[in-house]
Order: sequence, then structure tokens, then C-alpha cells
Amino acid sequence: MKKLLAFTDLHIRASNIIGLDPVERFKEGLAHSLAHHSDAEGIVLMGDLTHSGTVSEYELLKSLLMGIELPIIFMMGNHDRRDAFMQVFPDAVLDGNGFVQSKRNIGGWHFITLDSLDGPPYPDKQHSGRLCDDRLTWLSDALRQASDKPVVLFIHHPLGDVGFPGMDDIKLTNADDVLALINHHQMPVHVVAGHVHRTISGMWSGVPYTIFKSPCHQQPLDFTIANSSLAVDEPGAYGLLIFDEGNLIIHSEDFGIAQRDIPPDPDVDG
Repeated sequence: MKKLLAFTDLHIRASNIIGLDPVERFKEGLAHSLAHHSDAEGIVLMGDLTHSGTVSEYELLKSLLMGIELPIIFMMGNHDRRDAFMQVFPDAVLDGNGFVQSKRNIGGWHFITLDSLDGPPYPDKQHSGRLCDDRLTWLSDALRQASDKPVVLFIHHPLGDVGFPGMDDIKLTNADDVLALINHHQMPVHVVAGHVHRTISGMWSGVPYTIFKSPCHQQPLDFTIANSSLAVDEPGAYGLLIFDEGNLIIHSEDFGIAQRDIPPDPDVDG
């Protein structure tokens, strides 16, 4: 089976976030993923690559990616800024309208990555996402080109509620348009999102989804506080997709506490 690695919500910056160093946390996760999954087809960086979307932060991210031999697929999140990103990563794959979107066939699956950053112009202090008409048209074409292949659709912003009031307020604002396109596709579509900083799975309007948490800070399991800035120091993670024709398995690896090479215990039965 083939593999694809995924990191979301890196929030790279030079200073700490709730006492955590996002640079060191990402370096640790990246080193762990490459040590154990260097045979992956590539790495998807699913948006919120940086915390403030500045050129200096993207340059810092670029230094962390130096020497990595796996293909890297970039995406945009609400903390990103497309123009600053392109100054530092001019070779990143774009669609025909300048958005950071891509599509490719791997191992019997069609992988689509979307750019859900709302802007420019960027709404002040607005962290929800949106796909403009050009991006919706591009997605429609990408799904049509997938033809008889199942699809994994990567998008930074969730397409529906996840139970956290603050985060549900800043999901994709026109998610119904995307779900309609997905449900029109004849083959299975699995959505992979970020943004929430928590490992979650479920279904939106009949569409199965997986959300990965951040390598840095996480969303606490609180369904009452209507605040999108909640953050706690829980283990960081990356995602791992394992797939072949017709089969898809998705794992989340808490790299900071992960253990391997443990001898079996005859008294433990799975």
C-alpha cells in the first residue's frame, strides 16, 4: 500500500504559542514522520503554515523543509497570506487563477487539495474560509476529471460543525456548495480537514471526513465556550494516509508520546 503524510496548522513563527515553540514541535513531528515513513509519496502541508502570514515566517518554514526529498504539497489556511507565501515558495503548484490548489492520481485514488483562504481582500480578524466561484468551478472540473476514481479532498476549513461553538462559527462559509459537488460525484469522496486542532472523524451530509490536529497546540474538548482561540498543551500529531485501489486507512500519530519496537506481552490480547 502507498502512504501520504499530512501536517496541518503548523503556525510557524519565531516566538512561542501558549509556551510552546511551534518550530521545535514541527521539527520533532517532521523528523518522526520521515524516520518511520520515508517511503511516503509526499507530504501535504494543509494550511496555517505560519501564524501571521509574513515573509519572514515563510522563510523560517522554508529553512525547516530544506533537504527533504519527498514532494511537498502546500495548502493555504486562514492564518496564511498567499502573496507572501508565493514570494518565498514561487514554485508551489497553483491552479489557473493563482490559487494554491492541485490534483494528482496516486495508487488508484484522485487527490485534490483546495485553497480555502478567504481573500484578498482579507476580512479583518475573520478566520472562516470561503471558496470563490473560480475555485468552485476548478473543484467541479477536478471531480469530473477524477472520473471513476475515489477521491481524497483536502481542505483546511471544515465543511460542517464539529461541536465546538467557536470553531463552528469559522468553518467554510459556503460549505453547502462544496458538499453539493461532492455528492454529485459518482465515486466515494473522503474529506480531510484541519483548522480545529483536534483529531475528529464523522460525516457531513453523508460525506465522511477526518480532521487532523496540529503538531503544536490543541483545541480542548469543551462544547460550551464560544471562543475560537482556546488552546491547550496536548500531544502534537501528524496524519498518515495508507491506501491502495479502493481502500483507504487514516491514522493520526501523536509523535511526542509515540512508542515503537515494544516486545509483545503474552498476557495482553488485542
